[in-house]
Amino acid sequence: MELPKIGYGTYLMDSAASELGVKNALEAGYRHIDTAQGYENEAGVGAGMKASGVDRGEVFVTTKLWPGGKWGQRALTYEEVVEAGEKSLKELDCGYLDLYLIHTPFAFASGKEAGLDQWRGCLALKKRGIARQVGVSNFNQAHLSAIYEARMEMPLYNQLEIHPCCQQRQLLAFMEERGVKAIAYSSLAPLGSWREGQDSGKDRMGKERTEIVGSTLKKIAGEMDATEPQVLLRWALEKGYPILPKSTNVGRMKLNLRVGEMGELGKENMELLDALGGGGEGTGVEDVCLAWAFGDPAAAS
Repeated sequence: MELPKIGYGTYLMDSAASELGVKNALEAGYRHIDTAQGYENEAGVGAGMKASGVDRGEVFVTTKLWPGGKWGQRALTYEEVVEAGEKSLKELDCGYLDLYLIHTPFAFASGKEAGLDQWRGCLALKKRGIARQVGVSNFNQAHLSAIYEARMEMPLYNQLEIHPCCQQRQLLAFMEERGVKAIAYSSLAPLGSWREGQDSGKDRMGKERTEIVGSTLKKIAGEMDATEPQVLLRWALEKGYPILPKSTNVGRMKLNLRVGEMGELGKENMELLDALGGGGEGTGVEDVCLAWAFGDPAAAS
């Protein structure tokens, strides 16, 4: 099954909330569900899939390995990666995983071989049919180069924080050369209302930049007769990145899903959004990672 362009994210949802959220999302028309071992809601996601009545073959399921290697945790070994993948499948109870990702490259902080060992474990899960495809998340060029130089099969996907304020242009260009596709997470991070009261790196934006981003989104949303979240999601789709918006509100779920049917933002609006980060031409505005409170997860390994 091909990865749908618009998926449903389940971060910060407990098991009960994820069960209801996934059921509602599938009933609304979503066909990609994204979860992770670290979210501690895989059983709820699986229950929501069953409750929706949507056939398993119509749903693309992604989950992620928590690799250890940070906050006093030991990096998982090859054998432990395989066990973790099997456990995730048991929790989800969905027959197979469409995509299994290493959530972060933290194992590389324990040495290159520790990181490569985890990737070997993912490839073993693919060979055994536990996962149909495997990939990574938050890996930078150095981590991907280590896999390439080891002459191993490259990840099919690298799930990354991508939005106008965090465009990761150099990394994405390198990935394209190596045949690694991007999936965007935290697409709505530039919004002032994003993750209010929850841990994130939003304070790294600064007041002036936050105001510029807000006024730009408001202007484009008004012109397009769209919401500001729809503008951000549409930007990602027009860049070619599958997205993972999350909401527990059925109405907002449907609004997010409709971005695939929106009219194009247009060259001028795309350029305005591009200028908000990524070292946009003539702007000197650098990327800023907002999703993780401690900073860029790739830089921590």
